[in-house]
Amino acid sequence: VSTRLNFVEEPVPSEAGGAMAPPNLVPPNMPASMEELMAVFNGQNAYTTGFWEDVQAFSAAIDWKNERWLWALGAYEALIWLIVIKNRRRWERVSFVFFLNCFVLYFAERLNSLGAQHWKAFSTQDYFDPQGAFVGVVLGIPLLFCQLLIVFFLLREAAVMVVKVKRLELRTNFAKNKKEEKKEK
Repeated sequence: VSTRLNFVEEPVPSEAGGAMAPPNLVPPNMPASMEELMAVFNGQNAYTTGFWEDVQAFSAAIDWKNERWLWALGAYEALIWLIVIKNRRRWERVSFVFFLNCFVLYFAERLNSLGAQHWKAFSTQDYFDPQGAFVGVVLGIPLLFCQLLIVFFLLREAAVMVVKVKRLELRTNFAKNKKEEKKEK
């Protein structure tokens, strides 16, 4: 099964008349409205009748008691979150964690293929599908949310730094102006 999108090129008539505008590149079966998009998420599929049933089926399919590597992965992700939250005002450390997460996310596809090849060595069943859905959910989503949190903390620290610099500049200018006024009198 190929996950590649095939785009349909259809020329669009221009509003000015006669000439054709550049074609719209629209994936086939793409929802045109928000209602159709919500129907995709809430609609029936081959296995379940909605999103929450999909979540329940996903969590039920995993052997949480015997898969110690999943507990280790969860502990790693919790440790990363704790490091980020604890060091939220130290931009150097948070930046390091950001790039560490980037490194892990960049190699997630490779980790998925390695897991698919060697799953018998550490797991009771093969969770590693060719599309990487399992790795995307258990590794990608938590780390991406962590990345968003890091970006928020870094933007906040940048804003605080701008305020500090501006206050220092205003104090310096005020002192300079006051000194000049004393010299003039």
